[in-house]
Amino acid sequence: MPYYDVSIPLKLKRLTYYYEKDEDLVGYGVTVPLKNNFYDGLVLAKGYEKPKEVENIREIKQIWGRVYSKEFMDFLSWMSFYYVAEIGSILRLTFFDIIISFLKGKKKKKKAKIELPKPEEFDLLKNILVNEKTTEKIIEAMEKGEYKGFLIHCPTFIYEIKLMIEMATKVLSQHKQVLLILPEIKDVNFLFQILREKFGDAVVRLHSQIKNFELYESIEKILEDRAKIIIGTRFAIFAPAKNLSLLLISQESSWLYKGEETPRYNARDGAVMRGFIESCPVLLCDTMPSVNSYWNALRGKYELIDDFNRMPHPEIRILRQPSWQVFHPEVLLHLKLYNKEGILAIAPRAGFSLLRCSECGEVLKCEKCGYGMIYHKNMDILECAKCDIKLQIPNICPNCGGIEIHPIGTGVERLREELGNIFSSKKSLLRNYNFYSKDLEGILILQASKTKKTYIPQFKLALLVDFDFFLSIPDYRAMENAFGKVMFLSHMIKSEGIIFIQTRNPDNAFFKYLRSYDFKGFYNHELSYRKETLFPPFARLIKLTFNIKKDSWKELSIRLRDFLKSNSTADVMGPFNDQKKKQIFFILRSKDRGKLTEEVHFLIRWLKNMKGFSVGVEVDPVNLRT
Repeated sequence: MPYYDVSIPLKLKRLTYYYEKDEDLVGYGVTVPLKNNFYDGLVLAKGYEKPKEVENIREIKQIWGRVYSKEFMDFLSWMSFYYVAEIGSILRLTFFDIIISFLKGKKKKKKAKIELPKPEEFDLLKNILVNEKTTEKIIEAMEKGEYKGFLIHCPTFIYEIKLMIEMATKVLSQHKQVLLILPEIKDVNFLFQILREKFGDAVVRLHSQIKNFELYESIEKILEDRAKIIIGTRFAIFAPAKNLSLLLISQESSWLYKGEETPRYNARDGAVMRGFIESCPVLLCDTMPSVNSYWNALRGKYELIDDFNRMPHPEIRILRQPSWQVFHPEVLLHLKLYNKEGILAIAPRAGFSLLRCSECGEVLKCEKCGYGMIYHKNMDILECAKCDIKLQIPNICPNCGGIEIHPIGTGVERLREELGNIFSSKKSLLRNYNFYSKDLEGILILQASKTKKTYIPQFKLALLVDFDFFLSIPDYRAMENAFGKVMFLSHMIKSEGIIFIQTRNPDNAFFKYLRSYDFKGFYNHELSYRKETLFPPFARLIKLTFNIKKDSWKELSIRLRDFLKSNSTADVMGPFNDQKKKQIFFILRSKDRGKLTEEVHFLIRWLKNMKGFSVGVEVDPVNLRT
């Protein structure tokens, strides 16, 4: 009698059922009994030996038909292994429930009527010329019908959009399917408007904000091979396309590709593996490719195509941050000369500044997390943004008892105050701004983390004050992220404009690479540092987070640390405690990637049998300390 392993889209291990007829049901959707209910599931494997650990095996109730191809099943298996998750947890992220409803013959209640504003015809998009040699290489790989990875260093995001439009047009002429993935919903909608206007119903989109009836119709079109161009955010990598000829990932370095839901997969890495399994080319595009992707290009995993210099870029000037003033004299001169042409002023933090004791030199920090507390001058309070703690300004330094406490660094409030003192006209300082407007006057003040991508460069000047904040963040990717931050802002500045960066250490080699747009020099410098310190791409990191059910922090931390060190060959960093969230977490690091993944699978099986906590796994974590 045949036995079948079935996965249900829940956080459960695979279950075994029997079926009287000997049929190849792998990849089929079925209904199975579980406790007192019936659930739809996916058949993963078939065998003829009854599992010894299972006493009572129940029968599959209903077979609905094929849900996924063998290639897609292999993709799900890889996701399950790589991200150390039950395949049911992966299945929850896919469009499995919608496909099952189609197999059951359920009809949509409402036909999707998509009303879109006519896409703005930007002159900039019309005038973008994509490198013909780049498109020829991609088309050649598509025609061969085999996997090949490309890393394309693009000059701007709008260049990526134009490349996607050209590739989608080519795929449509071959009657195949292309999957275009972007990090943000607004970018998906922008590209969707353009391609929908051009190709009509052959274009569908997949993201979390579309209505259910549009989502159902999009999946139906994909299954029936009527949708040739699929555009979506990260979860679109699970689109049930059966005839893919190209996968393209825009802004491949974006942290938005890392899912917030469990398991925390990376859509970029998943797209590469899906392309490999389904034998189609994969394009990774970005104006600042990640260090890991650049390393993969050096190793020959991807072909690197450098199109960055096909368009002009604004000048970058590095200036010394004054000790007691906010603005360097050269910046002040340009602010007065060009304030009516559009200036973008960026501060690294909210509030007015930090506070530092003149006597001991210590910055006032949060007692819980150790991060510097932000001084809000208008409310006369200190705030820890991480712990959401607010305090009155102390009269004396809590570290040494000194009475001389003064502001240090620059926040948005301080920028606004200083610029308000320089420019008496309130019209000079912008508070509300349309990022699609072509004509701009005044100065826009923003916190670095609040900036939004624009499709049109509109500012004459940009100013980043107190830039050392970005380089001092305790993260091995601090310099990579800082470089990427400047490249992100450069797309908002006109090509004849200037970006001023104020730093207390202008002789740092980092600024030499940044000033000259020397990506190769920066990547080589960064790779040398990461090789020496054993960080990715030269090692894999896996983060284990323990949600504590009791308050035995110290004892449990020691017990978990000893368990991990005794049962793993990896370096164990931690424990790190977050008592507010009732969490303890560790970072496991190893040069042997495959062995680390296998060991974590083993560790998780044992840890789930222990009491007092639950455990979560994050492979390739975005944040190491939160």
